[in-house]
Amino acid sequence: MLEIILSRYNFPHYKRKLIEFNAYAKRENDFCGDRVEVFLKIVDDKILEIGYDGKCCTISQGVLEILIDNLLNRRIDEVKDLDVDYLRSIVGDEIIKIRTRCALFGLEVIKSAIYEYERSA
Repeated sequence: MLEIILSRYNFPHYKRKLIEFNAYAKRENDFCGDRVEVFLKIVDDKILEIGYDGKCCTISQGVLEILIDNLLNRRIDEVKDLDVDYLRSIVGDEIIKIRTRCALFGLEVIKSAIYEYERSA
């Protein structure tokens, strides 16, 4: 899995600001200095598109990339219920053990964007 995370860090699929989005959050991880903005396009409570921009460590960005693969077309209520166990199921226990905060960073920011979306609806 570490090879996949490194590949997604070097060749990201979703690192871009979306032009059309209706959910947004920005966060900084004081643990490693990561900064990220996420942009979500939500239609009928389903995530249709996700983009992000910022400066992230290899683990944060690689896991975020893999996470986005798994969140597209999901209902926002499902995403709000995801936790560290879900991340463990998609990236493995080793990554979670050594860099828990970095691995969770992307999920936390995406959830923040969803909560902001719900507050403004």
